[in-house]
Amino acid sequence: MASSNTAITSLFTLAILLAFPGVLTPAFARASSFEEKVWDPGNLNSLPPEVRSALTRMCGPDLAAQQYFAGYFGNSKFLVLHFGRFRCGNLPPICAKGRCLHQVYRKVGDRYRFVRSYYGPDDD
Repeated sequence: MASSNTAITSLFTLAILLAFPGVLTPAFARASSFEEKVWDPGNLNSLPPEVRSALTRMCGPDLAAQQYFAGYFGNSKFLVLHFGRFRCGNLPPICAKGRCLHQVYRKVGDRYRFVRSYYGPDDD
């Protein structure tokens, strides 16, 4: 019964995150200092290896991100990537009409698995 309640709670949390992308905004608050806005490959080092690998497959080895590219939610059960703060080489961010690509990953065991992509505001 406890695992059933945990599963229901996790699904409910995921539904809230996916239905209301605005709840993710605080984790991506705009940086106020110049250092936080720098494009730095090191900002990707703390991501789980499977997520870094997916980004490298998508983009090649020349990647960089701003500090608030990734945010963890729900006690690190969910990881949301904001591609308005991510660069593949010299290409522009993955955005269209004021909305940028976001990807959601969910922790399953000791790994993060891709859940879904959506386009959200480029300034969140």
